[in-house]
Amino acid sequence: MIRPAIIAAFSVALPLAAAPTFADSLRVALVLPGSVTDGTFNSAANTGIQTAKEKYDIEVSVRENTDFSEITEALLSYAREGYDVIIGHGFQFAEPVMEIHADYPDSWFIVNTAQVSAEPNVASFDNRWDDAGYMAGTIAAMVTQTGTIGHIGGVPVPVIEDYNAGFAKGAASVREDVNVLSAYVGSFSDIARGAEITTSLIEQGADVVTSTGNENVVGTIQAAEAAGVMAIGTAFDSYEAAPDTIVTTALINIDVNIDQAIGKVIDGSIEPRVYVLGLPENGIGLAPFRGRFEEMLSDAQKADVEQMLADIESGTITGQPE
Repeated sequence: MIRPAIIAAFSVALPLAAAPTFADSLRVALVLPGSVTDGTFNSAANTGIQTAKEKYDIEVSVRENTDFSEITEALLSYAREGYDVIIGHGFQFAEPVMEIHADYPDSWFIVNTAQVSAEPNVASFDNRWDDAGYMAGTIAAMVTQTGTIGHIGGVPVPVIEDYNAGFAKGAASVREDVNVLSAYVGSFSDIARGAEITTSLIEQGADVVTSTGNENVVGTIQAAEAAGVMAIGTAFDSYEAAPDTIVTTALINIDVNIDQAIGKVIDGSIEPRVYVLGLPENGIGLAPFRGRFEEMLSDAQKADVEQMLADIESGTITGQPE
């Protein structure tokens, strides 16, 4: 799943430099594109840094709802204040980080859920979104009654396209005749539009839907609940949001990315490279079946799910397109 790195256009021609090291308690900043209460992408990141705060006794600062036009200045503000680790959460932080990192060699810049060029003080963490999509597609194909399922993405960026491809592949592994619908909201934050797009897929026959993004995911869950169809959560465990609607959640353990990044900085093992966390690294997972959904799947289907997870962990199967 490794995508081409973001390189020359954002690199600065400098002599080789050593990565920064730290002797005292860390000051860590997390810059988010959305709200910590979105129940998915940004909530998971905030959980990660708050866990790290308690685990490592560090000072943290979280900035929410950072517009694309504000990203560079937000990163620069923390760098000028001397923060030791500055984490940008999302693909949109890659280019700004590559533009400014060389001017602040005493700070580590971490780009989460993206894959960027390795520079002395830059590392990136990403997840196997394709494998997470495969899990979701497999479950959706098992429980659908209409034979039609759907994925609603926020914006067609690489990680969401990876999830979409894995979703279709996982579904086809269960039943070849499954009809997989796909649509994009055009926004990560538009709840109403997310609900509208989801409703359109439901009207086309989808009785199981899944969604990727930020607040737009809330719209999908709301629409599914209102229509009485099933949904599969993504990223953050969504069960409590709609217990009669959420079959399970394809977990994207973004919190683990952040915890691992900070831990590696503290123990000195962080390297200027791309870290991709899959099932073996606890970068993704599958939430348990609860409530009525625990009984919906037969014992044979549950065994198939366990085998699927084992095969993903071993690398026998993958959500990557053929």
